[in-house]
Amino acid sequence: MVMTWFPGAPPSKVEELITDKLESKIQEMPEVTKLESQSMTGVSIIAVEVGAKYTDMAPIWQKLRNKVADVQSELPDGTQGPIIDDEFGDVFPVMVAVQGDGYTYRELKNVADDLRSALLEDPQVAKVNIFGAQAERIYVEFSNARLAKAGVSPQQLMSVLSSENILKPGGNAKVGPERIIIEASGAFNSPDEIRRVSIRSPGQDAAVYLQDIAEIRRDFVDPPESMVRYNGENGLILAISMVADGKVTDMAPAVVQRVESIQQAMPWGIELTPFFTQEKYVTRSINDFMVNLLEAFAFVVAVMFVFAGLRSGFITGILVPMAMLMCFIFMPLLHISLHQVSIAALIIALGMLVDNGVVTNENILVRLARGEDRLQAVGHAVQELWLPLLTSSLTTICAFLPIAIATSDVAEYCFSLFQVIAITLFCSWFLSLTLIPMLCYYFLKPEKTAQTFDNVFYRTYRTLLVGALKHRAIFCAGTIALLVVALWGFRFIPSLFFPPNEREMLLVDFWQPYGTDISTTSERLNKLEKFLLAQTNEIDNVACFIGSGGPRWYLALNVEQDNPNYANVVVTLKSFGQVADFEQRLNHFLENEFPDCRHTVKRLENGPPVGAPVKIYISGKDVDVIYTLRDRIRETIAAVPGVVNLRDDWGEWTKKLNVHVNQEKAKQAGFTSEDVATSLQTQISGMPVTEYREGKDLIPVVIRSDKAYREDLGKIESMTIYSFAGGENIPLLQIASTELEWQPSNIRRRNRARTMTLMSDVGGGRFASDVLAEIIPSVQKLQQQADWPAGYTIEFGGEDAESAKAQESIMAGVPLAMGLLALILIGQFNSIRRPIIIVLTIPPMIVGIVPGLLLTNAPFGFMAFLGMISLMGIIVNNAIMMIDRIEIERGNGQAPGDALIVAAQRRLRPIIVTATTTVIGLVPLSLQGGEMWRPMANTIMFGLAFSTLLTLLLCPVLYALFFRIRVGNYAWDPAVLNKTEDN
Repeated sequence: MVMTWFPGAPPSKVEELITDKLESKIQEMPEVTKLESQSMTGVSIIAVEVGAKYTDMAPIWQKLRNKVADVQSELPDGTQGPIIDDEFGDVFPVMVAVQGDGYTYRELKNVADDLRSALLEDPQVAKVNIFGAQAERIYVEFSNARLAKAGVSPQQLMSVLSSENILKPGGNAKVGPERIIIEASGAFNSPDEIRRVSIRSPGQDAAVYLQDIAEIRRDFVDPPESMVRYNGENGLILAISMVADGKVTDMAPAVVQRVESIQQAMPWGIELTPFFTQEKYVTRSINDFMVNLLEAFAFVVAVMFVFAGLRSGFITGILVPMAMLMCFIFMPLLHISLHQVSIAALIIALGMLVDNGVVTNENILVRLARGEDRLQAVGHAVQELWLPLLTSSLTTICAFLPIAIATSDVAEYCFSLFQVIAITLFCSWFLSLTLIPMLCYYFLKPEKTAQTFDNVFYRTYRTLLVGALKHRAIFCAGTIALLVVALWGFRFIPSLFFPPNEREMLLVDFWQPYGTDISTTSERLNKLEKFLLAQTNEIDNVACFIGSGGPRWYLALNVEQDNPNYANVVVTLKSFGQVADFEQRLNHFLENEFPDCRHTVKRLENGPPVGAPVKIYISGKDVDVIYTLRDRIRETIAAVPGVVNLRDDWGEWTKKLNVHVNQEKAKQAGFTSEDVATSLQTQISGMPVTEYREGKDLIPVVIRSDKAYREDLGKIESMTIYSFAGGENIPLLQIASTELEWQPSNIRRRNRARTMTLMSDVGGGRFASDVLAEIIPSVQKLQQQADWPAGYTIEFGGEDAESAKAQESIMAGVPLAMGLLALILIGQFNSIRRPIIIVLTIPPMIVGIVPGLLLTNAPFGFMAFLGMISLMGIIVNNAIMMIDRIEIERGNGQAPGDALIVAAQRRLRPIIVTATTTVIGLVPLSLQGGEMWRPMANTIMFGLAFSTLLTLLLCPVLYALFFRIRVGNYAWDPAVLNKTEDN
């Protein structure tokens, strides 16, 4: 964030003289991908966004500082800043309210400072920021009548106060062997000394004391810059951040314990309340996921016992905890934290990592059944399987590779998904070639039980397979038809980027019309607070940040910049089950009680912050035209079902009082425009003239006129204007006239173009993708009309755009991943046709995904997209094992038709076991993982369930097509098993 102040300048001048110059220089940086700016009265705020591929930010921010410094000399006189805030993204996982009935802000600030110092002693605490603290001022308030009677001008007040309050050395002198420092007194040591300052007017013998002609009082800045309230009471809020690589589950309890111990020593009436700790939610999330992980592990092992028996089930099942433990060893070495994404990756990997163990166990079991020596059986199995198992693991990892190489925020968010799955699969491969053979050597019984495939299960599968091979054209045509129908049905699945976080919290953005004073915002917010706190059965606590967006206490927060007409309300409910109902009631209350306000009630977001679900960017040059287009678009889309709470980010126009100085009259009277502006500012807003030093605090001394003049603009024309050169004074009316005008309150730009964002929430049970699909044609129709102004563009954003951008970043890595996958397959099979067969088994997964998501009413968002990517790896894995077995059977002398049937039957159980363990392992994530993980789990479960059945038929059929193998009137002959002895 680059913030620059140009006091008194209207938004248009701030944009022209400050924002545009800074943006043009910042844009020269190749690392910058997006610039967004706000130009408001007296302040410019530029948000600089750097490409997601950059991770070492320190040199980039230094480069930004250099660019800003280069343009600083071109900024107009009176500019304050620019200041660069490169800690905008810091997260504060603990917040503590400091309150005291009957205590002043100054006394509370002293308590907060002491608490802050105590908390910073904890090595786990990085930073403590105080919100709601009121800056102090010493006001010297005068009336023009009293000054005129005493013959004193405001300029004399300013000169006397600044010249008497000095802190300068008086030199030093050598006295004997010593050197003595000389210091002249003069600095104000108390407000009483300011009151006793004497002022002597030119030509007068008697001096007057400042207290005789002005009222001197110590107070807080007026108007306040920001305020906070907790549960309806004024106070301060401390936001505590954690050191890098810290554990919030350690840091937050330590902070809470320290606060509780300090509370014991506090004076009566002071309350320290840790009302928010991220540790509570992190612990709950990790515990829930660990329960899911344990349940999935139990399900997987149970499936292994059912399919493989007690001994084989135990041998294969032991692979799961061992691979997980090995993964936990490598995770800290690669700086992978334990959080919901990494734990979900472990759950997803559960079913996949069993595959290697199942295949190894099955191979050894078959060899022992044929009478091979234990050591030979184990050795031959490892020798035969190490490359196919490595290949299958690598191809699965390749399916997740696009996540690792994508350059987007969401890819960074999900990067540990790739890391954990890759580590787990490599650990599984290693253990399948070491631990599993060793356990098989010691525990498997060498019973010579021939595998005849003569039961209902195998007979049914064999009948289906032979039928598909005989009628391959019909089977392939049917598969293609199912795929087409599934692709057609895909459009009926709603799209959702990331679902809301399932916390018992709501956020309210409470916007008053631009130009509203912060005191009015506070008063109106009080009505909302009373409504919230009256709901004692539902509300736990309410924290309000007035004039400020507050701290970023949650990573995905869209923190608003300071505005006196804005308040941010954090509502914590007693349980998540109450959120949906209360959200509707709160919206209804706001609509009825505050019809002139812009407000949003929202839940916390998962993933990168998006803001409003639907956004329409209107870009162009002329402000009036942009507002006109906004009204036309608003009228067009307001009737679309699901569009609720339409609003824009420019807001209302505000009033401005223009003082037009008649330069000729002013010069004749000996006045300048600077005299007019300085006189007005001094009397109305106040002018800092010096600083009162109290310990480590510097308190500005401000002179201004009394309240009767400051708050009555009707008297402005009779206000006295002083010449700061000659000392004369005249009424403003003699040299100037006033006129009330309207001006835009907030000019926003996006990548240097003036851009207004028209935003909408989505209601009525609809998804943003559905609503946007109806909005886009109607808005595009508007653009095609003859009266649409040239040079004004429309762009659509929100959830759908962010989801598309994230998916695009992932898809950009798919060609590389598929290329590596193809190289691996070609390297293993030394063939082109076999990898093509494997790749062709991927698309039919859509046939399972579409009905699965429709039946479970799960949206297709980014997490479901990742599920589809991971599903590709599992399907490829199954196809590899099928093709590899066919090649082994053909290499053992089987006729091509027999090789297809025997290989398919030999791979039937391992593939079914792998698919079943994966599906069963994801059941807890589907049922208990919440809306974040349910679509992903359902995508894998339904897609894998169908594609596995189809792969068992499609893969042999495609092999027969590519290698021109005909089955004809095939009849199963158990004697073909005798030809399967490996050389």
